[in-house]
Amino acid sequence: MLSAQFGAVQIGLFYYYFQGKEEIFDRVLDRFFAGYQEASARIVDRGRRNPCRVMEEFFICMERETAAFREKYAGKMHRTVRWAIREHTLTLIEPYLRQIVEIQSAYYGVPTPIAPEAAAFYLTHGVGSAILHEDSEQYLQNHTQIKRGISLLMGMPMDEQALGIPYPAAAEDIPGWMELIRSLRQYFPGLNEAEYEPQLAERMQRGEAWAFRHNGGIPAAILYSQARRELDFLAVSPNYRRRGLAQKLVETAAAQFPVGTTLSVVTYRAGDPLGAAARAFYDALGFAPVEQLTLFDYPCQRLSVTLPEGPLTAVRKSITMNSEHCPCRRINCERHGNCAVCRSHHETSKKVSVACDRIKAGEERKKSEEHLHGPRGKSRKQNMSVCASAQQKEK
Repeated sequence: MLSAQFGAVQIGLFYYYFQGKEEIFDRVLDRFFAGYQEASARIVDRGRRNPCRVMEEFFICMERETAAFREKYAGKMHRTVRWAIREHTLTLIEPYLRQIVEIQSAYYGVPTPIAPEAAAFYLTHGVGSAILHEDSEQYLQNHTQIKRGISLLMGMPMDEQALGIPYPAAAEDIPGWMELIRSLRQYFPGLNEAEYEPQLAERMQRGEAWAFRHNGGIPAAILYSQARRELDFLAVSPNYRRRGLAQKLVETAAAQFPVGTTLSVVTYRAGDPLGAAARAFYDALGFAPVEQLTLFDYPCQRLSVTLPEGPLTAVRKSITMNSEHCPCRRINCERHGNCAVCRSHHETSKKVSVACDRIKAGEERKKSEEHLHGPRGKSRKQNMSVCASAQQKEK
């Protein structure tokens, strides 16, 4: 094949530069995959700023490139060549998946049940091989179960898997999006639904709308403007708050801009009771006050942040806990009673909150009793004697 393409070139000249056919073939594969390697590296780099989507984006890219390859080359290559390309692809993606495993484990504060290199191996030769398999229909039919398997491998709860990754919003999401707005109408003064809906459809086409999908609805959504470098809309249903959805949406929107971009948002002014939660949220993400303004006859303030190389979050406070304090029975539980691991040990996050509240209440009650009556295990007479001795020493 090579001699036919290079015609006048002597075959012996190839062996002057290469040791044999295998080296020539490897060099051809390296050149063939150079673009794919660059794309993989870009996904991982962007994933450091948007960890919740990095795994999803990597496999979506792999699915897209595999489909394009089949359409262009499937009927033109011998099966042995296709198999060699498949093995080369798996070798290529494993180190990137290792980085992705580490990025997501650090972001969620949940270590993988197995070593990161073993998790990357399973993802490579499990999910990666399934995507590259010639029977693509089988992969598509089991796509949902494969995603559940990824969550299991990453040590994440599977019951709320849909709340882990935001997706680009599409036309079919408009009814659920509008329902979300109606449920939070008091927070959006001046919003005209008749005007808003066609604008929303246009923004979706431009890729400036992201949302979570769950149980047939839209529990959280965000709109942003590439041209103005501004967040235009952010909403989370009251039933889905305190699950990190707003943070993931803002990080996803921020990752669409280059590092160093000044991203802004207009929200409530400091001291406005309606905006206490919003101001605290943006404050935690590093947004700082810029200017005060009035929109729709309502006092507002613009906040801005310069986008960093990593995720758009404040320094996470790691609270060291032992099994006596947190239902997840792990240290570094970043959200007492509401972290992903806590929720995985209970059927719903509500049960976790109740469990943690009971634990906290029990601890506080114990401290209160010891303060009033002294440590348990001593008689009231002994406790009174201890208190009298302490008072005598103070005198």
